[in-house]
Amino acid sequence: MRSPFDSRPLSRFLAETRDVVYLVTAAGFPNFGDELITEAWLRHLAMRRPFTRVVVDSPHPGQSALLLRRANRRAVFVDTVWRLTNSPADLRSPALAETLATDARSDVGAELLLRARTVHIVGGGFLTDLWPRHRSLVAIVATVARTTGARAIATGAGLTPGFTGSALDGFHADAEQFDVFDVRDRPSADFIGPLSGATSTGDDAWLSPRVAAPGDRTHSFGELMLCIQGDLTADFAWRGRRGPDALTAFVRATLDEWRVPGSDVTVVECNPGLDLLIADRLGSRLGDARRVPFRELWESGLPTGGGRTWLSTRFHPHLVAASAGDSGVAVIPRPDYYGAKHGSLIAAGSAWTVVSGDADVPAPPTAGGFTADAAAANRSRKQALANRLYPRALRLH
Repeated sequence: MRSPFDSRPLSRFLAETRDVVYLVTAAGFPNFGDELITEAWLRHLAMRRPFTRVVVDSPHPGQSALLLRRANRRAVFVDTVWRLTNSPADLRSPALAETLATDARSDVGAELLLRARTVHIVGGGFLTDLWPRHRSLVAIVATVARTTGARAIATGAGLTPGFTGSALDGFHADAEQFDVFDVRDRPSADFIGPLSGATSTGDDAWLSPRVAAPGDRTHSFGELMLCIQGDLTADFAWRGRRGPDALTAFVRATLDEWRVPGSDVTVVECNPGLDLLIADRLGSRLGDARRVPFRELWESGLPTGGGRTWLSTRFHPHLVAASAGDSGVAVIPRPDYYGAKHGSLIAAGSAWTVVSGDADVPAPPTAGGFTADAAAANRSRKQALANRLYPRALRLH
């Protein structure tokens, strides 16, 4: 059995690390979508570039390493770039390059970053004004590219609500340094503007083999899968209530109008803890419901197909379940963020119903999700980008 520990001296490890791809990701909290996307790129690189050292830079590298341990045997996990986002220094100045060069004497992650031939911010919705300090991720990658000549790329990014003021000016200046800046929806494409490297190929999760299986496309009203988040709900308003109270009341009314007993509901936890807050508020209404915790979900995959029906605020369950042909209703808890996310899937061919605050309870959905052709087209578009970014390579000598 191969030991999980690398016994080589560090100097030898670095000497053998010739081709480095450096992935910057939000994986590790965990959150099903961020892990799904990062796993997809790790598997893609394992197939296309099996001899490449892949560095995964995330806020929680220990958790990321455990969750993604099977995806790529040449992956290592660090938090170098994410730690730099907490730096008070100007991350767009030459001083950052000097800081990295100094850190590389003691920080292997910094040395790997400076060795990287490609620095790649993988997709997701974390480059928005909801988290202003995340703009520095783009600034750091741009500075590294200017300093070392590395190829800077971003894929599947959701950029709205966008940065404003000086942060917006800095973002656009840094994005100009990217060879490819791919976004996942029309509002993000409008926000980024006419960059020379701008593309739009949808969410990076389309690269995942977990999305590839079509499943049973029985368009009936079946077992109800419930994925309702407790975070980012303050703007949700319904019948005189706001926030979590409003979302709880909406879900209860929907279950009642659709005449779904708790025993026919499965609560899906894509974000541990946060996706149980509303379900817990519903109390005895979901007393007989089955619950699928994140760990089971990650190991076994989203339970899709077979005519299941979904009620979800989360974006990636919408993408994965609709890809399998499941019917569903997407609830938008925060319009300036989730409106573009769910809207991008409708534009890509999902037949789900989309509702926001103050909407009437929708009719039970039976239209299915993506057609097989639409799902295949979305996967093909993302696969073509991934293949172009990482052509097959022979072992470097």
